Amino acid sequence: MDCFTHILAQQPNADELYDIVILEPKTSLWPFFLWALLIFVFLGGIAAMVITLLRSRTPTAPAMSPQDRAEARFRGIQQKTDSIPVSEIMLEVSDTLKDYLAEKYDDPLRFETTQEFLKRISKQKTKLPDAAQQELRGFLVAADEIKFGSTAGAEEKSLPLIKSAENVVSLCQTINY
Repeated sequence: MDCFTHILAQQPNADELYDIVILEPKTSLWPFFLWALLIFVFLGGIAAMVITLLRSRTPTAPAMSPQDRAEARFRGIQQKTDSIPVSEIMLEVSDTLKDYLAEKYDDPLRFETTQEFLKRISKQKTKLPDAAQQELRGFLVAADEIKFGSTAGAEEKSLPLIKSAENVVSLCQTINY
């Protein structure tokens, strides 16, 4: 046995030492992918911040005032008077006027019937100028007659009512409390 241990325990020659290969694991690509992803996310965040900063500095167009919006809708309605029925024209005109008054004076007129509105303004003070209230009373009653009834000469009455609605808007604009 001694003989076998001696053979097994032989010292390698100097030439044989260089033949030993030290095994090392291959370098993994995961750290490379993780660093690349981290850099990509970082650059994306910087780009998003730059875009947000540039967008916040661009001037935006001023919003239209309630008067401008109402006048634009009245012009659009007048251009379509030949193509739609008179009752729909009056509905659009009264809705435009109600939207204007609701936006300008925070008035619940938009969600009231004509009778409810007339009853309310007869009992309590509103933010609407008195002259505009008088014009509005006449407009709402006449518009309801055209919208919900069949009146003779409705087409001829519609154009003056559009002018009356425009007059209410201009009265509200000129008489500021």
